[in-house]
Amino acid sequence: MRIHDPKLSRRALMKALAAAGGAAAGARILGPFVPEAMAAGETPHFVHIFFNGGLNALFAGCADKYLTAGTFGVTSTNVKRLGTSDVYTDATTFGTFPQFALDHWASIGVKHGNALHTTPQNLNSGGEHAFIRDGGNCYLTQLAYYMGGDSAFKAVYFGDRPPAYQAQPAFQGVPIQRIVNLADAIKAAGSDTPDPNAPNRPLAAASLETAQEMSKRQITTNAGRLTPLTDAYDSAAASLKKAAPKPVTLAELNTAYGLGGKTGTDSYASMLAGAELMIRAAGTNVINITDFGLASWDFHQTGTGGSLNGSYSRQKMTGTGIFGGAANRIAPIKTFLERMLNTPDRNVVVCVSGELVRLPSGDHGDGTVAVLLGKNVKQGLSFPVTTQSRFAAGTPGVKEFWAAVASALRVPGQPFGANPHSALTA
Repeated sequence: MRIHDPKLSRRALMKALAAAGGAAAGARILGPFVPEAMAAGETPHFVHIFFNGGLNALFAGCADKYLTAGTFGVTSTNVKRLGTSDVYTDATTFGTFPQFALDHWASIGVKHGNALHTTPQNLNSGGEHAFIRDGGNCYLTQLAYYMGGDSAFKAVYFGDRPPAYQAQPAFQGVPIQRIVNLADAIKAAGSDTPDPNAPNRPLAAASLETAQEMSKRQITTNAGRLTPLTDAYDSAAASLKKAAPKPVTLAELNTAYGLGGKTGTDSYASMLAGAELMIRAAGTNVINITDFGLASWDFHQTGTGGSLNGSYSRQKMTGTGIFGGAANRIAPIKTFLERMLNTPDRNVVVCVSGELVRLPSGDHGDGTVAVLLGKNVKQGLSFPVTTQSRFAAGTPGVKEFWAAVASALRVPGQPFGANPHSALTA
C-alpha cells in the first residue's frame, strides 16, 4: 500500500482529480475537482469545408453518373471507385485523399430546394443560407452547443466573411467567432506558454490509484452504486499514465502546411492549419471554412456536356491552369485529414460541401451532395443525384443532413431529429 507515501499529498490528489476531468463517465461523481465535461469517449470535433458557388457532384461521390455521356469531362481514366461501394470520385483531386478518409467516406444527398446563390444582395435565400440556417437559428452554433464541452471557442469560422455573408446568431449563449491570426489564436487558447499548474502526470496517476485503494472497502461494500466511480478512477489513472498530448506550435503548423512563416488566415492552407490549431489547442467543437471570393466556384462555362465546368473546377482544386492560380486546395485538405481524421482520443468529423450541385448545362441544381468523413462514418452513397444532377423525390433535406452529422459525432439524443442516413453514420 502507498497510503503513507509523503509525496502523495492532498494537494497532489486534488490536482490529479482536476487533470482527470471528463476522463470517464463517472467523472461527475468525483465532485467539484473535475471540470464539467462530456461522458467518456473520444472528444468530438466537426470541420465544415464549404465551396461557395457550387461543388460539382462528380467530386462528392457521384462521378459515375456522368461517365456514360462524358458529362463534365468524366472518363474511365479520371474517376476512382472507393472500394466496392457505389461511391465514385475524381481520381486526381478527392481521389487522392488519405486511405482512411476514402474508407470512411459517405456521400450524402441534400435537397435544400434553392437553386440561387447566397450573396450580400441575397442574404436570406440561396443554397448557403439554406444549408446553415435553421429558421432563426444556425446549425453551426446549435451543433456546437449540443456537443457540450468547456471550450472557450466552441464555434469558429475562417474566411473573408461570415457564413452566409452575415453574422450568425448565437445559440444558448454559444456564438461563432472569426479567427484571423494563428499566433493570436494560440495565445488566446493559452497554448503559447506552459501551464504552471499542470500536474506531474505519473504522480497524479499514483495519487488516483492511492485514493482508489483507500476507498476499496466502501467500493466493495457498495459495488453496484459505486461502479461508475471505480470506472472513473481506472480511466483517469490510465489516461494520466500516457504521455501528455504534444503541444501545438506555430513552427509545427508552418512546416506541415507550408505557411511560409505567415500567421494570418488569408490563405487556404492557413485556414486548414487553423482548424488543426483550434482542435488541438482550444478544443473547439465546430469549425467552418469558406473559400474566398463571391460565389467563387460558380463556373457556368459548359463546353461539351458541361466539360468546362469540370475542367475549371479541377484546376481550381489543384491550383493549376487558367482558374487555378497558385492556391492548391487539395494539398492542405489532405494534410489536415492525414494529421487529424484518425487522431487517438478525438472523433474528428469532416464535411466537404458546396452551395449547390452543377447541372450538365453548367447551371444550378437545387441541392448539394456532401462528403462526410470520420471514424464513425461508413463508406457508401445515400440519395445520390441522377445523370442530370437532379435529386429524386424523397431526398432528405438539410435538417436530416445535420442529424447525420450529429450521429457521426455521437452527440447525445437527436437534436436535429431522426437520421435517415443511419446506414452510413450510425
